[in-house]
Amino acid sequence: MKIILTAIGSKYIHTALGLRSIRAYATAQGIETELIEDSAQTPLLSVLAEITAQEPDIVGLSVHIWNKNYVYSLIRLLRKVMPQVKIVAGGPEVSFDPQRILGECPQIDYIIMGEGEETFVKLVRALADGGEVPEHVAYRKDGRVIANCGTTVVGDLDVLEFPYPDLAEVVAAKKIVYYECTRGCPFNCSYCLSGISRNVRKRSLAKVYADLDRLIAAKVALVKFVDRTYNLDENYFLPIMQHLAQADTDATFHFEIKADLLSEKVLQFLETVPKGRFQFEIGVQTTNAPTLAAINRRDDWQKLTANVTRLLRSGNIHLHLDLIAGLPYEGVAEFENSFNDVYGLQPHMLQLGFLKVLPGTQMEQQRDEHALIYMDEPPYEILATKYINYNELRFLKVLEDVFDHTYNSGCFAHTLVYLTALEGSAFCFYTKFAQWWQARGEYPLGHNVRGVTKLLYEFVQERYAEHFAKICELLRFDVLLYQPGWKPAFLKWHTDELNEKVMAFWRDAERVRRYVPDYNFATWRQIQKNYTIEYFACDPLGDGSAYYLFVYNDEVQAIKLPDFEN
Repeated sequence: MKIILTAIGSKYIHTALGLRSIRAYATAQGIETELIEDSAQTPLLSVLAEITAQEPDIVGLSVHIWNKNYVYSLIRLLRKVMPQVKIVAGGPEVSFDPQRILGECPQIDYIIMGEGEETFVKLVRALADGGEVPEHVAYRKDGRVIANCGTTVVGDLDVLEFPYPDLAEVVAAKKIVYYECTRGCPFNCSYCLSGISRNVRKRSLAKVYADLDRLIAAKVALVKFVDRTYNLDENYFLPIMQHLAQADTDATFHFEIKADLLSEKVLQFLETVPKGRFQFEIGVQTTNAPTLAAINRRDDWQKLTANVTRLLRSGNIHLHLDLIAGLPYEGVAEFENSFNDVYGLQPHMLQLGFLKVLPGTQMEQQRDEHALIYMDEPPYEILATKYINYNELRFLKVLEDVFDHTYNSGCFAHTLVYLTALEGSAFCFYTKFAQWWQARGEYPLGHNVRGVTKLLYEFVQERYAEHFAKICELLRFDVLLYQPGWKPAFLKWHTDELNEKVMAFWRDAERVRRYVPDYNFATWRQIQKNYTIEYFACDPLGDGSAYYLFVYNDEVQAIKLPDFEN
């Protein structure tokens, strides 16, 4: 029996952990399958040709919020050209309401309800020998939908196999590797499906260590743990982190954590982790108390603030914090407060997300209570609520665009500190910039960082005439730091007028070593590649000096004027 598993990712670099795990488990049970892994950008007919060329008897497809419409179209085409093939669907978009799904896409023969490894193997065996359809599989019989026993979970995660037998090819293709050591979530956030399985199950530490060591040996660049809340049990998660911190690797490991759960012991350990080894995604979502209560979240904002501040101060772990717009009891004013609260922490990245009203969630059941208006099709994004109207939410999309191009780019740090302080609040500044951005027709156009630099310059020129000179110096400083090798003409550079002094400075090794202890003159080409000296008539480093000259070589230092000019 020929079995094809088909995974459609949102991007080429993503790997399909779910279907890979099913493939690995099936192989261990003596059932051979082949995996076709494409993206939603792949032409539909190309994927169809890949599948049909194998002449399969069974095609399994995983359905997610990012690929549902694409996969439905693929299933309909498969049914047209291969009417006898058995089509099996699974994944979070189809697991919880088979009656509706089989109505939407009647070409599906079977739906795996829940975690699929064990149930898929049972279904394949039943189809091979003509046996009864197993539990936790939905299908039609005599014109009605049969859904045996609801959704299922894999009780013992140790029965699952390492999901990357093709690891060398994954690494060569520079794809992101996804990994999980736990399944289930003890929380019950009203907008999320993860809490449906409240029972948190853990893979044994010995197996986790073995899996991670294989990833490290293969020189994987980025491993993203998909555990819904990684740091639930300190006796479990901390040893894994310690194992990774001690490993000889350049890999980065990404975790979704609840920051207010971090203990003093964990914080002390995290301060010792090699820089770049870990990155954390922290879902704040909102700081509005009525909203938190409505979505069933219990967060300790004071503890979260203290822990995030401490992690940021250590400087060795990238922190990505999330907010969600469109939640119950949160209008523009409440969202502004949440935004300013989280922005005040100054994380490395702050993602502005928008509520998705997923089918099967408590949020969907409360749509009338909160007057939720949202997209009928994926991604089910909110359009309006009782608390925030469509135009307000639409403007927040513009603000999100501006924010991603400025703050989240990491290229305008000093300029933005000054501008947000001028306005008195971060939300106020980004609102004004977003209004200007929208009026200029810049949304939803694509922009690169150089184009955004010019737009920020023009906005400042129009709106901050009194502070224009100071802001331009800060913007020039940010360009020097974060866009090396580019000196746009609209910012005033002093390269030519400083040339003779610069050359004299680099010739005097003793003088240079006051700032670069290991300095040795090699060639002028090497000097130009590694260092930049520039004059600033402002105070970008904030130590009170009136004038600066800087050396840039992965860090910034102020050169004392006498050291440079004598």
